[in-house]
Amino acid sequence: MKVVTDFIEIESIKIHEYIDITSKVNRIVEESRIKNGIVCVHEMHTTGAIVIQENDSDMHEDTKEILNELIPPKKSYRHSYEGNENATAHIKNQFLGSGATIPVINGKLALGTWQRIFFIELFRARHRKIAVSILGE
Repeated sequence: MKVVTDFIEIESIKIHEYIDITSKVNRIVEESRIKNGIVCVHEMHTTGAIVIQENDSDMHEDTKEILNELIPPKKSYRHSYEGNENATAHIKNQFLGSGATIPVINGKLALGTWQRIFFIELFRARHRKIAVSILGE
């Protein structure tokens, strides 16, 4: 079994921004020359998330609204010494998750027709690093 690891670095510009990283993950998979296996995509922060979703701005806005209803930005949190946005970002990360695992079949990501891989910024504009590991043959 072969294992290849690489990193994606991005710059977010605002809270709740969806950044499509599908093409960057695809490039890493193609360069790995692994034909069949899995790819693990992991954002290396606790105030962002990795999701597989459609590239649909209405869906993104609906998700933002629901997350803010479930985890209100104006509520008082114990972990608010960096501001409520930071506290809510940590909690939202626990709901959405830090990573995704996707099959690699015949050298390609096994994503559905409308599926894309997104990093979601849950805090504020900043530099982000995402680990991508491909395992297979």
